[in-house]
Amino acid sequence: MSSYTLTTFVSDMKSITATTPEDIVKEVMPLARRLVAEADWSNPSFRDYDPDQGFGVSILNVEDDDTLLVEAVCWMPGGGVAPHDHQTWGVVVGIEGEEINGNWQRHDDGTRSEFADISIAEEVTVGPGDVCVFMPDDIHSVRNPGNKTSLSLHVYGHNLATRDRSEFEPLTKIRRPCPQRVRKTA
Repeated sequence: MSSYTLTTFVSDMKSITATTPEDIVKEVMPLARRLVAEADWSNPSFRDYDPDQGFGVSILNVEDDDTLLVEAVCWMPGGGVAPHDHQTWGVVVGIEGEEINGNWQRHDDGTRSEFADISIAEEVTVGPGDVCVFMPDDIHSVRNPGNKTSLSLHVYGHNLATRDRSEFEPLTKIRRPCPQRVRKTA
């Protein structure tokens, strides 16, 4: 019995020829779901997290030209991240546990660089096999509501470290550069 591997997934990703983020994520979703269902996620390092950060990131693949990033993200119990954007499309598939993805709505016109008026529009629970997608300007937050770590697969159209991303504070309406996250190579 053969299983769908990360190498095959990356090869399949490179063959996607869709041109818009909306069409790309439609092609990525079933492939990412298949990878989650068939790949081996038993490596204990996937479940390591930085308590100060609230999560751990294991880079599974990053292309030399920064056009594709694949990561396993472990969220510590009660951990999470403030509202932020990605400045690229993204697909997240739950592997184990649950995470709550908050989708935020922006009310201002974005012309003031350090200001953003946002409010929560909806919360979506992502469990094993569940998928959520993001467009480049979408703003979302993540938290693990459980008492065990959660693990999810994250696929992005670009290396997040090369994007001009923002993080948001809803109560004070502050927008600032998104901090660089601690990542390790798996």
